[in-house]
Amino acid sequence: MRFIHTADLHLDSPFLGLTSMPKPLWERVHSSTFTAFQKIVDDAIALKVDFVLISGDIYDRDQQSIAATDFFIKQCERLKQARIPVYLLYGNHDYQIVQDAGELPANVHVFGNRVTTTTLTLANHDSVAISGFSYDQRWIQEDQVKKYPPKRNETWHIGMLHGAVRQSQDNHYAPFTTDELIAKNYDYWALGHIHKHQILNEKPPIIYSGNPQGRHKNEAGQHGYYLVESQGNKLVPQFKPVAEIEWTSLTVNALPTSSLAEVERSLSQAIDDKLKNAPFQLVELTIANIEQLSPTIRHLLANGDVLEHLQDQNADNGKWWIYDLLLHQQNLLPSMTDLDEQYWQQAAQEVFTPANITELTKSLARDADLAAKLTNLDLQQLKQATTQLLRRED
Repeated sequence: MRFIHTADLHLDSPFLGLTSMPKPLWERVHSSTFTAFQKIVDDAIALKVDFVLISGDIYDRDQQSIAATDFFIKQCERLKQARIPVYLLYGNHDYQIVQDAGELPANVHVFGNRVTTTTLTLANHDSVAISGFSYDQRWIQEDQVKKYPPKRNETWHIGMLHGAVRQSQDNHYAPFTTDELIAKNYDYWALGHIHKHQILNEKPPIIYSGNPQGRHKNEAGQHGYYLVESQGNKLVPQFKPVAEIEWTSLTVNALPTSSLAEVERSLSQAIDDKLKNAPFQLVELTIANIEQLSPTIRHLLANGDVLEHLQDQNADNGKWWIYDLLLHQQNLLPSMTDLDEQYWQQAAQEVFTPANITELTKSLARDADLAAKLTNLDLQQLKQATTQLLRRED
C-alpha cells in the first residue's frame, strides 16, 4: 500500500505584507500554495499511490474564492482520471456544514461533521478503514478522539484528525493527547492544523504533515507532504518537500568599508553563498557589526534606502528576495533625534511586556486566527522592529 498524507493547503493565502514586491515575483509568491498542491498531485499520479488524504484547511478561509475552488476541483479531476481516490475533511479555516461532496468529482470522499469511518479495498485485496470528521465551526473545544471507533478488522486502519495537542489553555482545536491516539491501535494518524511537519510518535506513526507551502516568516524551512508505504505489518512515512518558496532568516556581518556600493555587493554575495542550491528564498536579513560602518551608511541602512535598493537590484535574480532588513546593534544609541539611551531602554522595558501586549491586543484576540499569531509574538524582535521604524521617521 502507498498513499500521500497532506494537510493545510491554505489555497489562495493572501501573503499579507508582501504586496510591494515586483509584480512577477508577487505572482509567483501568491500562486505558491497552488503550485505546491499541484506538485503533490503530480507525485501522486507519477507514484501511482492508492489514495490521497487531506487533513483539513484546504482553503485559507471559510468563504472560498472561485479561483481556489476551481483549481482544487481540477486537481481532484486529475486524480480521478488516474483512478486515485481522495479522502478529505475540513478544518478550522474552511469549516462548513457537510451535506454531500458538492461539486467535487466522484473520487472525492468528504467526511461529515460527526466522526465516521469509510472503507476501501485495494488492488492487492487489502482493506483500509479511514476515520475522520470535518469542522462545522471555527472552534471545537471538545475532545473528539473518544468518538473514533476502536481499530476494526480491516488490514489497515487510519485516523484523520485536524487538531492540536491538549495544552493547559487555548484548547480550541479538537484537543487530544498522543496517548489517546495510541490507545486506538490505529496503524497511522494523519494529522492537520500544525504547519510544521513533525512526528509525534513512531509506532504507530502519528504525524503532522505541515503545510505544503510556508506562508510567512514563522513558517520557515522545508514544507511538503508525507509519502507513506507499507512494509510488512507497518506503515513507513517519508517526508517529501514541494514548497515553491521558502522563508529564511540570515545574519551577515557588515564589511568594514566606507563605500555603500561595496556594502551592498558584499551583502548580496554573502546571501548567494549561504543559499547555494536552495529553492527560492524570501529573506529576513540581519546585519551585524554595523558599529564599524560610517554614520551615513548606518542611517541609509536604518531608514530603508538600502533595503529598497537591494530589492530593486535582485528582483530578477530568481534565487532570493529580501523582504525585511534588521540591524544587530551592540550598545548603539538609536539614531533618533533627542532620544536618550537610558530613557529609551527604561521605556522599552516597561512597554514591551506580555501584560501590556495582552491589554493592547485584547480586542484583536477575539478572532481565533489573530489570537494564535499574538501568542507567538517575539517581544525582543518587536522592540527591535519598533526601534527601526522610529529611525525611519528621521
